[in-house]
Amino acid sequence: MNLRRIHFVFFVFTCCILSACQFEKSEKAQLCQFDSSVASFERSENLEIIPPDDFGGTIRSSFIFQDTLIYILADKPRFDIKIVDLRNRQFVGEVPLDPNFFDSPAGVQVISKDSIFVSDFNFPTIRLINSQGEVLNTYNLYEEDLWEMPKEGFANFGLYGGFGLGFQYIPERNSFLVPLRQMDQWYFVKEKKNFPAIGEYSLETQDFVRVFGKYEGLYASEENFLFPFYLSHPILERVDNRIILSFSMDPNLYIYSLDGEFIEKKCGSIAEFELGEPLRYDMNDYDSDGIMNFNKGNSYFGDFFYVKGAEQFVRVYWKCEKGKEGECKSKQAFALIFDRDVNLVEVRKTKEIFEGDAFSYQVPYQNGFLSKLATRESDDQFILNLYYRLDK
Repeated sequence: MNLRRIHFVFFVFTCCILSACQFEKSEKAQLCQFDSSVASFERSENLEIIPPDDFGGTIRSSFIFQDTLIYILADKPRFDIKIVDLRNRQFVGEVPLDPNFFDSPAGVQVISKDSIFVSDFNFPTIRLINSQGEVLNTYNLYEEDLWEMPKEGFANFGLYGGFGLGFQYIPERNSFLVPLRQMDQWYFVKEKKNFPAIGEYSLETQDFVRVFGKYEGLYASEENFLFPFYLSHPILERVDNRIILSFSMDPNLYIYSLDGEFIEKKCGSIAEFELGEPLRYDMNDYDSDGIMNFNKGNSYFGDFFYVKGAEQFVRVYWKCEKGKEGECKSKQAFALIFDRDVNLVEVRKTKEIFEGDAFSYQVPYQNGFLSKLATRESDDQFILNLYYRLDK
Protein backbone atom coordinates (compact mmCIF):
# COMPACT_ATOMS: atom_id res chain seq x y z
CA MET A 1 0.00 0.00 0.00
CA ASN A 2 1.55 3.34 -1.08
CA LEU A 3 1.78 6.40 1.15
CA ARG A 4 -1.06 8.25 -0.62
CA ARG A 5 -3.40 5.28 -0.10
CA ILE A 6 -2.39 5.06 3.57
CA HIS A 7 -3.20 8.76 3.99
CA PHE A 8 -6.57 8.24 2.29
CA VAL A 9 -7.47 5.26 4.49
CA PHE A 10 -6.43 7.22 7.60
CA PHE A 11 -8.56 10.17 6.42
CA VAL A 12 -11.62 7.96 5.91
CA PHE A 13 -11.07 6.24 9.26
CA THR A 14 -10.75 9.61 11.01
CA CYS A 15 -13.95 10.86 9.36
CA CYS A 16 -15.78 7.74 10.48
CA ILE A 17 -14.62 8.25 14.06
CA LEU A 18 -15.61 11.91 13.99
CA SER A 19 -19.00 11.17 12.49
CA ALA A 20 -19.58 8.41 15.01
CA CYS A 21 -18.67 10.76 17.83
CA GLN A 22 -20.95 13.38 16.36
CA PHE A 23 -23.75 10.83 16.14
CA GLU A 24 -23.16 9.80 19.74
CA LYS A 25 -23.24 13.42 20.84
CA SER A 26 -26.38 14.11 18.87
CA GLU A 27 -28.02 11.07 20.45
CA LYS A 28 -27.06 12.27 23.91
CA ALA A 29 -28.12 15.81 23.04
CA GLN A 30 -31.72 14.78 22.35
CA LEU A 31 -32.78 16.33 25.62
CA CYS A 32 -35.50 18.82 26.40
CA GLN A 33 -34.53 22.47 26.11
CA PHE A 34 -35.47 23.61 29.58
CA ASP A 35 -34.35 27.06 30.65
CA SER A 36 -36.38 27.44 33.83
CA SER A 37 -34.98 26.64 37.24
CA VAL A 38 -35.93 23.44 39.03
CA ALA A 39 -38.53 24.34 41.64
CA SER A 40 -39.40 22.44 44.79
CA PHE A 41 -42.74 21.03 45.75
CA GLU A 42 -43.99 23.49 48.34
CA ARG A 43 -44.82 20.66 50.66
CA SER A 44 -45.86 17.04 50.81
CA GLU A 45 -48.94 16.00 52.72
CA ASN A 46 -48.49 13.12 55.13
CA LEU A 47 -51.62 10.96 55.09
CA GLU A 48 -50.56 9.35 58.39
CA ILE A 49 -52.25 6.04 57.61
CA ILE A 50 -51.43 3.35 60.16
CA PRO A 51 -51.34 -0.27 58.92
CA PRO A 52 -52.61 -3.34 60.76
CA ASP A 53 -50.10 -5.56 62.52
CA ASP A 54 -50.05 -8.17 59.76
CA PHE A 55 -49.12 -5.69 57.02
CA GLY A 56 -45.55 -5.09 55.90
CA GLY A 57 -42.71 -5.76 53.52
CA THR A 58 -42.30 -4.44 50.01
CA ILE A 59 -45.36 -3.16 48.16
CA ARG A 60 -45.35 -5.16 44.92
CA SER A 61 -48.30 -3.49 43.26
CA SER A 62 -51.10 -1.04 43.97
CA PHE A 63 -54.10 0.35 42.12
CA ILE A 64 -56.33 3.28 43.02
CA PHE A 65 -60.01 2.68 42.33
CA GLN A 66 -62.45 5.58 41.92
CA ASP A 67 -59.95 8.02 43.43
CA THR A 68 -60.77 6.72 46.90
CA LEU A 69 -59.78 3.11 47.53
CA ILE A 70 -56.31 1.76 46.94
CA TYR A 71 -55.83 -2.00 46.53
CA ILE A 72 -52.37 -3.12 47.64
CA LEU A 73 -50.32 -6.28 47.11
CA ALA A 74 -47.53 -6.44 49.70
CA ASP A 75 -45.09 -9.11 50.82
CA LYS A 76 -46.96 -9.47 54.10
CA PRO A 77 -49.52 -10.99 53.99
CA ARG A 78 -48.62 -12.63 50.72
CA PHE A 79 -52.07 -13.91 49.78
CA ASP A 80 -54.22 -10.91 50.68
CA ILE A 81 -55.03 -7.72 48.83
CA LYS A 82 -55.31 -4.95 51.40
CA ILE A 83 -57.80 -2.14 50.80
CA VAL A 84 -57.15 1.38 52.10
CA ASP A 85 -59.67 4.23 52.14
CA LEU A 86 -57.55 7.24 51.19
CA ARG A 87 -60.31 9.74 51.93
CA ASN A 88 -60.77 8.52 55.50
CA ARG A 89 -57.13 7.45 55.76
CA GLN A 90 -57.53 3.96 57.11
CA PHE A 91 -57.34 0.28 56.17
CA VAL A 92 -60.89 -0.92 55.54
CA GLY A 93 -60.69 -4.50 54.33
CA GLU A 94 -58.97 -7.20 52.33
CA VAL A 95 -59.53 -9.61 49.47
CA PRO A 96 -58.13 -13.12 50.07
CA LEU A 97 -56.16 -14.83 47.31
CA ASP A 98 -56.39 -18.61 47.02
CA PRO A 99 -52.85 -20.11 47.09
CA ASN A 100 -54.19 -22.98 44.97
CA PHE A 101 -54.48 -20.48 42.12
CA PHE A 102 -51.78 -17.93 42.98
CA ASP A 103 -48.11 -18.63 43.57
CA SER A 104 -46.61 -15.14 43.64
CA PRO A 105 -49.22 -12.38 43.11
CA ALA A 106 -47.57 -9.48 41.29
CA GLY A 107 -50.13 -7.03 39.85
CA VAL A 108 -53.66 -5.83 40.50
CA GLN A 109 -56.24 -3.80 38.58
CA VAL A 110 -59.77 -3.13 39.82
CA ILE A 111 -62.65 -2.72 37.36
CA SER A 112 -65.45 -2.92 39.93
CA LYS A 113 -65.92 -4.24 43.45
CA ASP A 114 -66.49 -7.75 42.09
CA SER A 115 -64.21 -7.59 39.06
CA ILE A 116 -60.57 -7.59 40.11
CA PHE A 117 -57.72 -8.73 37.85
CA VAL A 118 -54.65 -10.19 39.58
CA SER A 119 -51.49 -11.32 37.79
CA ASP A 120 -48.90 -13.86 38.89
CA PHE A 121 -45.14 -13.52 38.63
CA ASN A 122 -43.93 -17.08 38.17
CA PHE A 123 -46.15 -17.82 35.18
CA PRO A 124 -47.77 -15.17 32.94
CA THR A 125 -51.37 -15.62 34.02
CA ILE A 126 -54.03 -13.08 34.97
CA ARG A 127 -57.06 -14.19 36.96
CA LEU A 128 -60.38 -12.44 37.41
CA ILE A 129 -61.66 -12.62 40.99
CA ASN A 130 -64.52 -11.13 42.99
CA SER A 131 -64.44 -9.34 46.35
CA GLN A 132 -64.43 -12.70 48.18
CA GLY A 133 -61.40 -13.89 46.23
CA GLU A 134 -63.31 -16.44 44.17
CA VAL A 135 -61.65 -17.06 40.79
CA LEU A 136 -64.10 -16.27 38.00
CA ASN A 137 -61.80 -16.71 35.00
CA THR A 138 -58.17 -17.38 34.13
CA TYR A 139 -56.19 -15.96 31.21
CA ASN A 140 -52.97 -17.72 30.25
CA LEU A 141 -50.74 -15.28 28.36
CA TYR A 142 -47.95 -17.73 27.64
CA GLU A 143 -47.16 -18.36 23.96
CA GLU A 144 -43.85 -19.96 23.08
CA ASP A 145 -43.77 -18.52 19.55
CA LEU A 146 -45.23 -15.09 20.33
CA TRP A 147 -42.35 -13.53 18.38
CA GLU A 148 -39.43 -14.87 16.38
CA MET A 149 -36.53 -16.12 18.46
CA PRO A 150 -33.25 -17.98 17.79
CA LYS A 151 -33.36 -21.77 17.98
CA GLU A 152 -31.99 -21.83 21.53
CA GLY A 153 -34.64 -19.46 22.88
CA PHE A 154 -38.37 -18.92 23.17
CA ALA A 155 -40.58 -15.88 23.71
CA ASN A 156 -40.05 -15.42 27.42
CA PHE A 157 -41.67 -12.58 29.31
CA GLY A 158 -42.96 -12.16 32.84
CA LEU A 159 -45.57 -10.18 34.72
CA TYR A 160 -43.19 -9.41 37.58
CA GLY A 161 -43.67 -6.27 39.64
CA GLY A 162 -41.70 -3.13 38.97
CA PHE A 163 -42.13 0.42 37.81
CA GLY A 164 -45.42 0.98 36.02
CA LEU A 165 -48.39 -1.34 35.75
CA GLY A 166 -47.69 -4.95 34.80
CA PHE A 167 -50.82 -4.89 32.63
CA GLN A 168 -53.69 -2.53 31.81
CA TYR A 169 -57.24 -3.55 31.01
CA ILE A 170 -58.81 -1.68 28.07
CA PRO A 171 -62.59 -1.96 28.55
CA GLU A 172 -63.60 -0.66 25.11
CA ARG A 173 -61.48 -3.36 23.45
CA ASN A 174 -61.92 -6.02 26.16
CA SER A 175 -58.19 -6.61 26.11
CA PHE A 176 -55.04 -6.35 28.21
CA LEU A 177 -52.22 -4.02 27.23
CA VAL A 178 -49.04 -5.70 28.45
CA PRO A 179 -45.46 -4.40 28.62
CA LEU A 180 -43.47 -7.43 27.47
CA ARG A 181 -40.99 -7.65 30.31
CA GLN A 182 -38.32 -9.89 28.81
CA MET A 183 -36.88 -12.43 31.22
CA ASP A 184 -33.59 -13.19 29.44
CA GLN A 185 -33.12 -10.40 26.91
CA TRP A 186 -29.48 -9.77 27.86
CA TYR A 187 -28.49 -13.27 26.73
CA PHE A 188 -29.59 -12.51 23.16
CA VAL A 189 -27.13 -9.71 22.43
CA LYS A 190 -27.73 -9.53 18.67
CA GLU A 191 -31.46 -10.22 18.67
CA LYS A 192 -32.74 -8.10 21.55
CA LYS A 193 -33.16 -5.02 19.35
CA ASN A 194 -35.92 -6.91 17.53
CA PHE A 195 -37.84 -7.97 20.63
CA PRO A 196 -41.30 -6.38 20.87
CA ALA A 197 -42.01 -4.13 23.85
CA ILE A 198 -45.83 -4.20 23.94
CA GLY A 199 -48.52 -6.82 23.48
CA GLU A 200 -52.30 -6.63 23.28
CA TYR A 201 -54.14 -9.70 24.55
CA SER A 202 -57.82 -10.23 23.72
CA LEU A 203 -59.99 -11.61 26.52
CA GLU A 204 -62.54 -12.71 23.94
CA THR A 205 -60.21 -14.87 21.85
CA GLN A 206 -57.78 -15.47 24.74
CA ASP A 207 -54.89 -14.79 22.42
CA PHE A 208 -52.51 -11.98 21.58
CA VAL A 209 -53.91 -9.93 18.71
CA ARG A 210 -50.68 -8.00 18.18
CA VAL A 211 -47.18 -7.38 19.51
CA PHE A 212 -45.42 -4.16 18.61
CA GLY A 213 -42.99 -1.49 19.71
CA LYS A 214 -39.35 -2.19 20.42
CA TYR A 215 -36.68 -1.86 23.02
CA GLU A 216 -34.67 1.33 22.61
CA GLY A 217 -31.30 2.88 23.42
CA LEU A 218 -28.99 0.77 25.58
CA TYR A 219 -31.69 -1.90 25.70
CA ALA A 220 -31.30 -2.48 21.96
CA SER A 221 -27.52 -2.08 21.82
CA GLU A 222 -25.37 -4.86 20.41
CA GLU A 223 -23.15 -4.45 23.46
CA ASN A 224 -23.65 -7.08 26.15
CA PHE A 225 -25.19 -4.66 28.63
CA LEU A 226 -27.07 -5.73 31.73
CA PHE A 227 -29.46 -4.03 34.17
CA PRO A 228 -31.32 -5.30 37.24
CA PHE A 229 -34.80 -6.68 36.58
CA TYR A 230 -36.59 -3.61 37.93
CA LEU A 231 -34.78 -1.43 35.35
CA SER A 232 -34.93 -3.90 32.45
CA HIS A 233 -38.46 -3.46 31.16
CA PRO A 234 -40.53 -0.85 29.34
CA ILE A 235 -42.93 1.24 31.40
CA LEU A 236 -46.08 2.12 29.49
CA GLU A 237 -48.92 4.54 30.02
CA ARG A 238 -52.04 4.78 27.87
CA VAL A 239 -54.12 7.91 27.42
CA ASP A 240 -56.95 7.74 24.88
CA ASN A 241 -55.50 6.11 21.76
CA ARG A 242 -51.84 6.77 22.54
CA ILE A 243 -49.29 4.64 24.34
CA ILE A 244 -46.17 6.27 25.76
CA LEU A 245 -43.14 4.07 26.48
CA SER A 246 -40.52 4.97 29.06
CA PHE A 247 -37.30 3.09 29.88
CA SER A 248 -35.50 3.65 33.18
CA MET A 249 -32.06 3.98 31.57
CA ASP A 250 -33.03 5.93 28.45
CA PRO A 251 -33.68 9.72 28.34
CA ASN A 252 -36.33 9.60 25.61
CA LEU A 253 -40.04 8.80 25.51
CA TYR A 254 -41.62 6.85 22.64
CA ILE A 255 -45.21 7.27 21.46
CA TYR A 256 -47.30 4.64 19.66
CA SER A 257 -50.91 4.44 18.60
CA LEU A 258 -53.12 1.89 20.31
CA ASP A 259 -53.09 -0.07 17.04
CA GLY A 260 -49.31 -0.40 17.15
CA GLU A 261 -48.11 2.37 14.83
CA PHE A 262 -45.03 4.32 15.91
CA ILE A 263 -45.86 8.03 16.09
CA GLU A 264 -42.79 9.85 17.40
CA LYS A 265 -39.90 10.03 19.81
CA LYS A 266 -39.98 12.82 22.40
CA CYS A 267 -37.32 14.22 24.68
CA GLY A 268 -37.93 12.99 28.20
CA SER A 269 -35.10 14.44 30.25
CA ILE A 270 -32.84 17.46 30.79
CA ALA A 271 -29.08 17.84 30.60
CA GLU A 272 -28.65 17.94 34.38
CA PHE A 273 -30.04 14.43 34.82
CA GLU A 274 -27.36 11.80 34.33
CA LEU A 275 -28.01 8.07 34.28
CA GLY A 276 -25.95 5.25 35.72
CA GLU A 277 -23.60 3.06 33.71
CA PRO A 278 -24.84 -0.36 32.59
CA LEU A 279 -23.31 -3.57 33.87
CA ARG A 280 -21.88 -6.23 31.55
CA TYR A 281 -23.60 -9.52 30.91
CA ASP A 282 -21.52 -12.68 31.15
CA MET A 283 -23.40 -15.96 31.45
CA ASN A 284 -20.32 -17.70 32.87
CA ASP A 285 -19.55 -14.95 35.39
CA TYR A 286 -22.86 -13.32 36.25
CA ASP A 287 -22.44 -10.02 38.09
CA SER A 288 -24.64 -10.80 41.08
CA ASP A 289 -22.97 -8.14 43.25
CA GLY A 290 -23.45 -5.51 40.57
CA ILE A 291 -27.13 -6.39 40.29
CA MET A 292 -27.70 -6.38 44.04
CA ASN A 293 -25.87 -3.09 44.60
CA PHE A 294 -26.93 -1.17 41.48
CA ASN A 295 -29.54 0.83 43.38
CA LYS A 296 -26.91 1.96 45.89
CA GLY A 297 -24.72 3.70 43.32
CA ASN A 298 -26.76 4.90 40.33
CA SER A 299 -29.37 7.40 39.17
CA TYR A 300 -32.27 6.30 36.97
CA PHE A 301 -35.83 7.06 35.92
CA GLY A 302 -38.59 5.40 37.92
CA ASP A 303 -42.32 5.54 37.39
CA PHE A 304 -44.02 7.26 34.46
CA PHE A 305 -47.76 7.93 34.69
CA TYR A 306 -50.64 10.23 33.77
CA VAL A 307 -52.32 12.40 36.42
CA LYS A 308 -55.95 12.77 35.32
CA GLY A 309 -56.78 15.58 37.73
CA ALA A 310 -53.98 17.73 36.33
CA GLU A 311 -54.05 16.37 32.75
CA GLN A 312 -50.29 15.98 32.88
CA PHE A 313 -47.72 13.21 32.65
CA VAL A 314 -45.07 12.73 35.32
CA ARG A 315 -41.73 11.02 34.94
CA VAL A 316 -39.81 10.43 38.16
CA TYR A 317 -36.02 10.80 38.26
CA TRP A 318 -34.32 9.18 41.24
CA LYS A 319 -31.04 11.06 41.73
CA CYS A 320 -28.07 9.51 43.47
CA GLU A 321 -25.65 11.88 45.21
CA LYS A 322 -22.45 9.87 45.27
CA GLY A 323 -19.96 9.86 48.12
CA LYS A 324 -16.24 9.15 48.07
CA GLU A 325 -16.67 5.40 47.77
CA GLY A 326 -18.91 5.70 44.70
CA GLU A 327 -22.07 4.74 46.55
CA CYS A 328 -25.07 7.02 47.01
CA LYS A 329 -24.71 9.03 50.20
CA SER A 330 -28.27 10.29 49.66
CA LYS A 331 -31.12 10.30 47.13
CA GLN A 332 -33.68 12.81 45.98
CA ALA A 333 -36.77 12.46 43.78
CA PHE A 334 -37.46 14.83 40.87
CA ALA A 335 -40.69 15.04 38.87
CA LEU A 336 -40.47 15.92 35.18
CA ILE A 337 -43.94 17.22 34.30
CA PHE A 338 -45.27 17.01 30.73
CA ASP A 339 -48.46 18.31 29.14
CA ARG A 340 -50.95 16.07 27.30
CA ASP A 341 -48.82 16.31 24.14
CA VAL A 342 -45.81 15.04 26.11
CA ASN A 343 -43.98 18.37 26.08
CA LEU A 344 -41.90 19.14 29.16
CA VAL A 345 -43.38 22.11 31.02
CA GLU A 346 -41.87 21.92 34.49
CA VAL A 347 -39.34 20.13 36.67
CA ARG A 348 -39.77 19.91 40.43
CA LYS A 349 -37.91 18.24 43.25
CA THR A 350 -38.98 16.93 46.60
CA LYS A 351 -37.60 18.69 49.64
CA GLU A 352 -37.07 15.37 51.39
CA ILE A 353 -33.60 13.86 51.18
CA PHE A 354 -33.61 10.08 51.42
CA GLU A 355 -31.07 7.45 52.40
CA GLY A 356 -28.59 6.25 49.79
CA ASP A 357 -30.10 2.78 49.54
CA ALA A 358 -33.73 3.93 49.49
CA PHE A 359 -36.08 2.68 46.80
CA SER A 360 -39.20 4.48 45.63
CA TYR A 361 -42.41 3.99 43.65
CA GLN A 362 -45.07 6.55 42.79
CA VAL A 363 -48.81 6.19 42.14
CA PRO A 364 -50.97 8.87 40.41
CA TYR A 365 -53.64 10.22 42.74
CA GLN A 366 -56.12 13.09 42.26
CA ASN A 367 -54.03 16.17 41.31
CA GLY A 368 -50.64 14.64 41.97
CA PHE A 369 -49.12 11.42 43.18
CA LEU A 370 -48.48 9.29 46.23
CA SER A 371 -44.87 8.38 46.89
CA LYS A 372 -44.06 5.07 48.45
CA LEU A 373 -40.57 5.01 49.89
CA ALA A 374 -38.95 1.72 50.86
CA THR A 375 -35.99 1.49 53.21
CA ARG A 376 -34.73 -1.18 55.58
CA GLU A 377 -36.47 0.65 58.41
CA SER A 378 -39.85 0.93 56.65
CA ASP A 379 -40.65 -2.77 56.49
CA ASP A 380 -43.67 -2.63 58.77
CA GLN A 381 -44.89 0.84 57.85
CA PHE A 382 -47.52 1.95 55.38
CA ILE A 383 -45.15 3.66 52.96
CA LEU A 384 -47.66 5.39 50.69
CA ASN A 385 -48.19 8.30 53.02
CA LEU A 386 -46.53 11.17 51.10
CA TYR A 387 -48.85 13.05 48.72
CA TYR A 388 -47.40 15.61 46.28
CA ARG A 389 -49.76 17.92 44.38
CA LEU A 390 -48.90 19.25 40.92
CA ASP A 391 -51.04 22.36 41.41
CA LYS A 392 -49.11 23.57 44.48
